[in-house]
Amino acid sequence: SADAATEEDSGTFQNIMRHIMSVKDPSVPILLIRHPPVRTSVEASNQRQVPLHSGAKAMLVCQKNTDQFALVVLPAHLSCNNKKIAATLGFPASKLRMATEEEVRAITGCIPGAVPPFGALFPQSVQTLIDESTSHPPPLTFNPQVTLFSTSDPEWPADLAHVPLPEWSNHQQREDCINFNIGMRTISCSIPFADYLRVLGENNYSICDISK
Repeated sequence: SADAATEEDSGTFQNIMRHIMSVKDPSVPILLIRHPPVRTSVEASNQRQVPLHSGAKAMLVCQKNTDQFALVVLPAHLSCNNKKIAATLGFPASKLRMATEEEVRAITGCIPGAVPPFGALFPQSVQTLIDESTSHPPPLTFNPQVTLFSTSDPEWPADLAHVPLPEWSNHQQREDCINFNIGMRTISCSIPFADYLRVLGENNYSICDISK
């Protein structure tokens, strides 16, 4: 197969960034980090130079024999509890399955490993189930050795060419931030959890107990 980077489409990343940049009063403070392609949560946390449990992983699930999909978001060090996920969605665990790679591409516009936790902002909008423990990420110290994404990088939307990224008041300390790949295996985002929910939109998610 072709190199994973060449298979990636920056469309979902760009749509999410347009949405984030449109949120005002106050604007959303985000940190974008560029790194080599990652697929797993462990690889990603190593590249971001943050603890694994500060990561938020997003997985697309489906009710068998239907086209009913949902996005499950939980801390990177935890695993899904299929019984709880199915119960939250209103069907038995035997009816739950993970989406295929083809379905992930079709619904999220991303390749596996790049899926961001914004179900409402995908090409095909889906509901987002957020595990309640995601809301208590550890405090992080910014590591100056990471490479920051620049708005002059090729993935940045051309229509936002003159829009600067919102400034962080203090790069050194990031309270209550979750970290995730934002539509690309090569770009990670760090965002305060409360701002993550603002971007997602209050009608587009449920916070529930879905991990083990």
